[in-house]
Amino acid sequence: MKPVDILIVDDRLDGLITLEAVLSRPELNLVRAQSGHEALSLLDKYEFALILLDVQMPDLDGFQTATLIRQNKSYHLTPIIFVTAINKDERYLYQGYEAGAVDYLFKPFDPQILQAKVSVFVELFNKGKQLEAQAEIIRESERRERYLRLSELEVESLKRYRALADAIPHMIWKTRGDGTLDYVNKGWIDYTGLSLELSEGNGWHRAINENDLSDLLKIWMHCMNDGVGFEKECRVLGANGGVRWFWIKVVCDTNQSGQVISWVGTCTDIHDRKVAEMKLIEAEKAATSANLAKTRFLANMSHEIRTPMNSILGFTELMMDPQQSPEERVSCIQTVQRNGRQLLKIIDEILDISKIETGKMSIEKVDVNIGNLLSDVKNLLQLQAKDKGLDFKIHLETPIPRLVKTDPTRLRQILVNLIGNGIKFTQKGWVRVDVAWQPAQEKTPPLLKFKINDSGAGIQKDHRQNLFQAFSQADSSTTRKYGGTGLGLALSKELAQALGGDVFLELSEPDLGSTFLVSIEGQHPEDAGFINQIEFEIAKKSKRQVRHENKLKDLNVLLVEDVVDNQALMTHFLHLAGAKVDVANNGEEGVEKALSGKYNIVLMDIQMPVLDGYEATKRLRAKGFQTPIVALTAHALKEERERILQSGCDDHLSKPVEFNTLIDHLDHLVHRDDRPGDVRVQ
Repeated sequence: MKPVDILIVDDRLDGLITLEAVLSRPELNLVRAQSGHEALSLLDKYEFALILLDVQMPDLDGFQTATLIRQNKSYHLTPIIFVTAINKDERYLYQGYEAGAVDYLFKPFDPQILQAKVSVFVELFNKGKQLEAQAEIIRESERRERYLRLSELEVESLKRYRALADAIPHMIWKTRGDGTLDYVNKGWIDYTGLSLELSEGNGWHRAINENDLSDLLKIWMHCMNDGVGFEKECRVLGANGGVRWFWIKVVCDTNQSGQVISWVGTCTDIHDRKVAEMKLIEAEKAATSANLAKTRFLANMSHEIRTPMNSILGFTELMMDPQQSPEERVSCIQTVQRNGRQLLKIIDEILDISKIETGKMSIEKVDVNIGNLLSDVKNLLQLQAKDKGLDFKIHLETPIPRLVKTDPTRLRQILVNLIGNGIKFTQKGWVRVDVAWQPAQEKTPPLLKFKINDSGAGIQKDHRQNLFQAFSQADSSTTRKYGGTGLGLALSKELAQALGGDVFLELSEPDLGSTFLVSIEGQHPEDAGFINQIEFEIAKKSKRQVRHENKLKDLNVLLVEDVVDNQALMTHFLHLAGAKVDVANNGEEGVEKALSGKYNIVLMDIQMPVLDGYEATKRLRAKGFQTPIVALTAHALKEERERILQSGCDDHLSKPVEFNTLIDHLDHLVHRDDRPGDVRVQ
């Protein structure tokens, strides 16, 4: 054992030397102090087994020093022997024992008695140390026993945990704090085909879909910094090569300092639910797209129906004029008939599309004289082509059967749609139809083919994919510029397929024109014969003259309208009412005329080429134009009316408009302060 520390305190050096001479032994370490303060400073530097303390010392005597020593928790029970020359008066003895002394030695002391007493206290100290060491050995033994027991319990718990993990119908895994794997359950091994050895470290990465793994690791790294768990949906590769969706939930285990020491994760199969969700999302997108398409279709239908209706009702009202001449009445009737046919065409297209979608379209096969049918189509469409100055021809490339078994109504409908489109989208140049007959081949029946060429606007490449879809046109500007329902091509393709053929776009270049190919099955009677050419009659266009009495006096009106029939009708009405009318053919022209002329009112169509009525009105209002603007449009839906008023129009009238209603609104807006309740004044 190391030497035992003993503190000897005396202010006299000879006293210290005397104590050292008496007590000096190898097993003792005598530490000097020549004052009470010095003695107190040495307490924390040594572990004293005994303190020999002189009583009479300057500044701080022995009694005071002993009292302060006892206040130190480490020396609360350390034996203190006073060595003093003070007399043996009981009063001093009592004061010494009260200060914490265990014994007194009076100078001059007997060396043997001092040695004996010191030996006793040193022996007691050593025995105490031995007891402490034995107690520590016992405690260490108990700790080891508890550790072994806990280790056994931990091993047993780990066995139960792994058995439970293998029994759960989920994949379970555990990683270290850095994300390197050190355990997987049987579910993981069975599904992924990766053993624990193959999955250890970062080997588990190969089981996660490459795209999902990157996102998973990013989330995990972020959570490692925060010390929180996370959840993520990932695709996991199976041993059979398949891929299924799993919901991965990860929790972390931390130590007392909050540092992450491990991660435990579960993978729950959610593939069936995920697939159902994705199908539901796709179905919802498809439904939303279909609803949007049909909403646009309904808006276009409203416009397309109301535009000819405006002409029909207006010219019918003109025909009631008793002063109208027979020639004028005939012209009105022709206009009504022309617009009535357009309405009938729209209604028929809607009904045909509905029949096709419900599978109720019926096709009849009868012997059809193709020459007569083509002559009818030419006569029906050549006036439209002539009005635009187009060269419209139908030419036989090869002899064709005189009679073909087909549905004449549906074939005429297809040709009118396709040729009509060519005329509609061609501003100058030509529209040609080349007809040819293809005899039966090994895998195809005989076909009658129609190649429809035009030198018109053409079709942008990115718009061709929706060309034969119902309710769609190339883009919204196509509807605004050329009109139409977006049903013609879709319906024509369906009808051609029903007639044993098809319709497709062969060639189209923007601003250079398009070529459509139409084919139908060409079965024909053997004795019908063939024709080499078709005789066409030239249709004539009648002139129209109308007159009526005045209604409005000296009113300068700017009519912004792109439809010629509507221009004629509205101009006639306004002239009858006494108004002076200028006409603009589109929104851009209307803006120029409105800003350069002096008008009392502007009648603004909404759906027009070049610039529509919304933008035209906004431009006028932005330039400070204060003249009342009335929207005169075939758009009649509530949403359209609100949009029209928000664009800056003072009022909204829907086509077809009654003559008296139009005149009343103009009168209210221009001449009176008590305007109609739905009129908005700038």
